[in-house]
Parts: sequence; structure tokens; C-alpha cells
Amino acid sequence: MNREPISAIGQIVGALAVVVSLIYLAREMVEHPYLAELYYRSIQDFQSLKGGDLVRFSALMYQLFYIFRELYFQLDGHLEPRLWGPTETVMRDINAYPELQDIDTPLKIPGT
Repeated sequence: MNREPISAIGQIVGALAVVVSLIYLAREMVEHPYLAELYYRSIQDFQSLKGGDLVRFSALMYQLFYIFRELYFQLDGHLEPRLWGPTETVMRDINAYPELQDIDTPLKIPGT
């Protein structure tokens, strides 16, 4: 049995899931401007986050970096390198904020 067609279908489904996740995240940011404000406030003064804001920001970052991770794994012959470049730039920009570097569990770029 040839497994290549099955593998190709799985890769297409995985890529579609990543795209759907990105659309969902962008939609949430538009529908809930509080998330955009929370993100901005968090990268400026992470230590000031308390309670629900800390949980919301952590969930937002987890979801964002999960999407980045999935895109990274698509690089293995399934994602054109020219599409990865802008994603990697965004991840590096996010990781460059001093406030986020002080988090106990650093947000790491896959493969670094």
C-alpha cells in the first residue's frame, strides 16, 4: 500500500488547521479589543498582570506559539521557506520584548 497519498492528505489537513487557527486568533483580536490591549500592556509591563489577566495573556501566548510551532513543523518540505521568514520575524520580535524575557518559562522559537 502506497502511504504517500495518505501522508499528503494528512499534511494538507494539518496546514488547513494552522490557517484556521490563525484566522480564529485574528478574529478574536478584532471581536475582543480587550485582548489587543492586554497584549500591549503585557509586553510593556508583564509583572503588573494579576489574576484573570495573567491567565488570559498566558492562554493567548500559548495559542500563538502553538500556531508558530505547527508552522515550523510544516517547514519539513510542506511550507515554502519564503512563507516561514515573516513568521520567524514576528516570533523573534515578540521574544525580543524585555518583559517577556523575564517570564519564568521563556517563550522559545522552535529549533533555537
